[in-house]
Amino acid sequence: MTGNKKVFDEPVIRAKINKIRFPKYCPVCGEPATNTTAISTRPQQKSWLRPHWDPAFYARDRQRLGLTFAEKKSFLIQVCENHHASDDAELRMRSITALLLTIVASVSIFVIMFAGADVWAGRGISPWVQSYFLVLSASFLVGFLAFRPNPLESAVNIIGFDFDVQYVWFKLKDVQYRNKFIEENEMNAELVNWIVKV
Repeated sequence: MTGNKKVFDEPVIRAKINKIRFPKYCPVCGEPATNTTAISTRPQQKSWLRPHWDPAFYARDRQRLGLTFAEKKSFLIQVCENHHASDDAELRMRSITALLLTIVASVSIFVIMFAGADVWAGRGISPWVQSYFLVLSASFLVGFLAFRPNPLESAVNIIGFDFDVQYVWFKLKDVQYRNKFIEENEMNAELVNWIVKV
């Protein structure tokens, strides 16, 4: 059981999911909040090596066994105007970036074949292959920027849920915001230094 124990350098918050109230300050910069935005996540009980091994992967098996997908959990957080973000815009940007990376990676197979043929023939690597590697590295940079956590996700990091999905553990980057959160939710939240993952 000690192998599943995770110890944190800074304390994390354990809070009852249906009783959470976030302070009316932005968790990123500490300014008074003017908007509300949502951070969404899905509690995952198991991670399957192959998706089709999951009994709930096929609709007919879900219906026969009475299984459902994990419910999406959203937390409404008060933020300032500068850090207000929409899940739809971010999802759209990440989808377009994933499509771009897929196309660039697919073309890589042919570029490597042509570069190998040039080297085999003794011609050296062609300039267009070198320029392609610049495009490839630029697309990886764009992918890194698109898929990194936004400032709000960095400030409020959801670590996980308990077995019954009654409590959530999350880490707040700003210590003052964390203290305000504990003050507003003193009956339903507590600071913990370790958790045991089941």
